[in-house]
Amino acid sequence: MAEDSAPPPGGGQDPAPKKKLRLKVTRVEENQPRVRRRVISPMPAGSGHETPPAVEEKRVGAGRILADLGKGALGWFKDLDRRAWMGFGIFVGLLVVWSLWSEWRKTAVRVRVSLDAVRLGDKPEVLVLYDFSERLAGLRRDYGRRLAPIRPQIRELEKTLVLAKADAAGTSEKVRMVEQVLHQESSKAKTVYEDYRTSVSRLWLEEAGLLDNEFDEARKKFLEEVEVRAREVGLFYHPEEDNDLQQPEIAANEYRLALYRAPPSIKMPDQFGWIEKKLNEWHKFEKDWNARYKGLGSKAKQLRSPASTSLDEKKERVGIQAKELEKFRGDSLAIQNEIKGYEERLKELREKEVQAKGPFEEDVSAIPEAFLCQRVPLDADVAEIVVKGKVAAAAPGTLRLVVRGKRNGQSAWVILPFEPVLHKKTEVMVKDADFHPVDDWLDD
Repeated sequence: MAEDSAPPPGGGQDPAPKKKLRLKVTRVEENQPRVRRRVISPMPAGSGHETPPAVEEKRVGAGRILADLGKGALGWFKDLDRRAWMGFGIFVGLLVVWSLWSEWRKTAVRVRVSLDAVRLGDKPEVLVLYDFSERLAGLRRDYGRRLAPIRPQIRELEKTLVLAKADAAGTSEKVRMVEQVLHQESSKAKTVYEDYRTSVSRLWLEEAGLLDNEFDEARKKFLEEVEVRAREVGLFYHPEEDNDLQQPEIAANEYRLALYRAPPSIKMPDQFGWIEKKLNEWHKFEKDWNARYKGLGSKAKQLRSPASTSLDEKKERVGIQAKELEKFRGDSLAIQNEIKGYEERLKELREKEVQAKGPFEEDVSAIPEAFLCQRVPLDADVAEIVVKGKVAAAAPGTLRLVVRGKRNGQSAWVILPFEPVLHKKTEVMVKDADFHPVDDWLDD
């Protein structure tokens, strides 16, 4: 306050008044477009033109920025000289040549798939795996120990079942033939004459009896020869005790089954050849015997006389045939029951086989993940495997091509050796016949 009321300095003159500093605040509006200002030098006043403003404002957007960048780049390219363009062209040419040379020298294996019965799933693929033969051999060995006591029983039972079905078919044919004879005899009962009945009865009782005796003797001789041969060779042979089952075909089948359990010292081909020879001789005799037996029928027709026979006598003949038919039907029923028992036993063994296999298919399905080298999807049934990276680094002969699919609901694989040719493109065709079920690997 004292300074403000102090008198001015000497001279009596007041000093110049001091200017006050004021802060200028410019109001900023939000969301206003950016503008570019360009300073323009003023033109002389005497030129006769209006003086343009010192600053020209233009709005700036994305399109204007891109246009300016494009003009700048075009101007830069125009400023390049001919040498620069020539160098750029040489670089592009070398790049194209190098690409063509690399494509020409590329080593690749193309896998093409052509299938009808096999389905590959929703995402088909080709797998390049490292050699997994040891893993697969280990799985076969482990599961083979489980299946060893079961599979021989299954094979033997299957053979027995085949023989039993063959016997059933033969018995059914005999039943059909006797039924046919009965039908014919019944329809002709009223047309048979007395003399024909008498002559035919004598014919069948005498000559047919001789033929029957000859047949029984030949059958008995065949059975004895087979039994003697089995005893000489040392086979575990047990002939059928039932008289109705003492037939040459059944004895031959028993002899063959005994050969499968024979000691190693026995020469199997010689024994099989001997029984086949004896069975062929029996078939020749049986064919000749049937021909002579049919000849009796022809002879009986020639003995027909105009004298009529009574219907009762013809019924007697029909009764004999009816008894034979009843016998054959009983044999057929017994064989069918036997077949049913075999099938039930076979079903039980197959269930045990499935349990013994266990998760074999799952163990096999885990192999690709453990030995995977490369996975290539199948696009339009074609997959190209380029030999580079891990595929090229693998030792020769250690890679396998694997394609997985399903046939009739069972898993089936294709396993092929991976054999690329250096600097060449080779092709491998995969068809239905190349797929093998996974379960069959246990039979190897």
